[in-house]
Amino acid sequence: MIDVLRRILVVLVMGLCIGLLFLGGQMVKAEEKQWEWPVEGVLTDIFGSRHAKHFGIDIAAPVGTQVYAVAKGVVSRSYYSNTYGQVVFIKQTNGYETVYAHLEERFVAEGNSVAAGQNIGRVGNTGRSSGAHLHFEVHQGSWNPDKTNAVNPLAKLDKQKLSAYVKSDLAATVFQQLHQTFDNCILIHQGDTLSELAAKYEVDVEQLRKWNHLENTALNAGQVLKISP
Repeated sequence: MIDVLRRILVVLVMGLCIGLLFLGGQMVKAEEKQWEWPVEGVLTDIFGSRHAKHFGIDIAAPVGTQVYAVAKGVVSRSYYSNTYGQVVFIKQTNGYETVYAHLEERFVAEGNSVAAGQNIGRVGNTGRSSGAHLHFEVHQGSWNPDKTNAVNPLAKLDKQKLSAYVKSDLAATVFQQLHQTFDNCILIHQGDTLSELAAKYEVDVEQLRKWNHLENTALNAGQVLKISP
């Protein structure tokens, strides 16, 4: 009888361990999932520029363009700032806090829950800004005035869409910044063709177009091209 109970206990413990491993794997998978882009536009400035004083990225877009939450969370602040202009802070459920600045309008208030991809405002030119764009920041943990928790937003956003948004003269810098986490991509040089690259990396042209959201086979020097899923 004691042996039977021991066997049952062993089975239960093994089941619990497997369950915890599965749950841990799911949590890691969720953490590694890339975020939505906050706006459709052109990436005009990157993290770490301006003598390392730029703690986010700038995405130019016409005034009124919709701005979206990159991940689910709760609005921690929504107000007008002399520097950020109309700004929304979101404390995400994954432990990061994101900042959406220089908005024309804000559609969410402090305490509101938001979903990934939810429209939270519109692009503007408010606060300390010299043109219509979204200034977007990511902070690991919480935002603070010294921005010591700031991280590069491009490391978190969906990389499949990066080549569609990045300004051509920034592509090489962006590629260099992200080469550790962007090792399935290449930088396009003058004269490169999609068919030659497809043959070189043993993939189909249509696969390359799909992975990079290309409308045709034209490539531009400085473009970042994804060569695997």
